[in-house]
Amino acid sequence: MKRSFALLLILVLALPFVVHAQTPTTPPNPNANVSWPPPVYVVRGQFPIRGTANLPNMTTYFLEFRPINDDLSPQVGADVWFPAILPSQAAVQDGVLGTWDTTLIADGLYQLRLTVNVSQGNPVFAIVSPLRIQNTPSPFEVTPTPIATFTPIPPPATAVPTQDATPRVTINPPGSPTGNVRQGDSTFYGIITSVPAGTIARVLGISNRGTGWYQIQLDNGQIGWVAPSIATPSGDLSGLPRIQPPPPPPPTATPIPTAIPATAVPVSQANLFVGNVNFDPGSPQCNQPFQVKIDIANLGSQPTAFSGTVTVTDTRAADGTQQGPAGSNSFPIIQPGQTINVSVVMTIGTYYNEQHNVTVNVDPSNQIPETTKGDNVKSLSYTLNRASCP
Repeated sequence: MKRSFALLLILVLALPFVVHAQTPTTPPNPNANVSWPPPVYVVRGQFPIRGTANLPNMTTYFLEFRPINDDLSPQVGADVWFPAILPSQAAVQDGVLGTWDTTLIADGLYQLRLTVNVSQGNPVFAIVSPLRIQNTPSPFEVTPTPIATFTPIPPPATAVPTQDATPRVTINPPGSPTGNVRQGDSTFYGIITSVPAGTIARVLGISNRGTGWYQIQLDNGQIGWVAPSIATPSGDLSGLPRIQPPPPPPPTATPIPTAIPATAVPVSQANLFVGNVNFDPGSPQCNQPFQVKIDIANLGSQPTAFSGTVTVTDTRAADGTQQGPAGSNSFPIIQPGQTINVSVVMTIGTYYNEQHNVTVNVDPSNQIPETTKGDNVKSLSYTLNRASCP
């Protein structure tokens, strides 16, 4: 009797959520759509988003989300969306578009939007709404007690060969017969070697700066970095260590021409710039959360193509080892001349009374087109106070 009452109460609580569901008024584009999850669905944890992003002349696709009210109106500005996955250039046909980490988001109602960019054309959108994120179970949910039943013993199954779980990547650069292996986790690092398409390499780790680049080892023993846009992973990557890449190379000075030809067309793009970086409180304490407040400006002549991500890593100055997990936060589209402030919360509990280095990296995966990437990274030092640490 109690169990039936609890189940009835769950159905009643779910009614407002179902009543506000909306049915799309236009059929979905078969080459740009989200097939899973459907509207009026509860998602939690690391949730795979399935669908299709395979338009002619496609350049990139990405997924974004925004919170909505009970009447399905946006909680924030109509044009403010936050990234759910990093942009990708690989076409997907009825497959996994990406994995949405809902554990970083508060429970509630949301809209999910797929954006497919095409060259020389307007982007194509597909929206799923509403969706409910529920990582914290309702206190009224009751787990039914299983009833013992007789289960016949099946005949012995045919042995299935064990698959090799060694983490590997297959290098498949789109539209190119070779892929580059570099000294660090961005295209600003020098090329170590170029390998033919289809080359398989063992994965040693993944960048701790949030760029998604893999550190690999080739068959000849060479170790370098490859971009996720040209690497297809396989095997078990769940236990990969986070590896600190080498310091970014200094920007190469560009000579200023004395005259611009009459036929030259100036480049008109966004240009992200890391401005002031401050700590709150100003003197970080051991094992106590503190905020890294970052000013991000767009010094270019166009708005950023889409929203992005900023990452913060903390390393021990004495040996360069990373301390604690890297922090991150998202930022919306930034207009020309606009400056926004983004806060990233960090908690460091190791090596107090020592100098630490904090590295801020805006758009670490280099997905936003810019006139220059040399001013996207900024580092500063501080001494971690002991506070109440033993």
